[in-house]
Amino acid sequence: MLPGIGGLEYIFIAILLIIFVGPKDLPFLIRSLGRTFGKIKNLAKEFKLMINDMANDSGIDEIKNIANKAQSINLTEEITNSINDTIKDNIDTEDMDKK
Repeated sequence: MLPGIGGLEYIFIAILLIIFVGPKDLPFLIRSLGRTFGKIKNLAKEFKLMINDMANDSGIDEIKNIANKAQSINLTEEITNSINDTIKDNIDTEDMDKK
């Protein structure tokens, strides 16, 4: 069902179809509409598969994985560890210079 269209609207559309198309041709119209929507659905499915194949061939998954890894890095923790390592290295070099 389409959002925003209730049962009363569907009944109104059905009455209009019967009036303008006629009860004889209505089954043919509904069948042809169903086939058309089926073709549109298949085309959309093929298009989506084609886009996904192109994305896989271009290596977008690798870029996505790299971006996910980059997001998981805690920048504050990395900076703190880097500063602490630098301080330890400076202390170690000072101790070696004193000896």
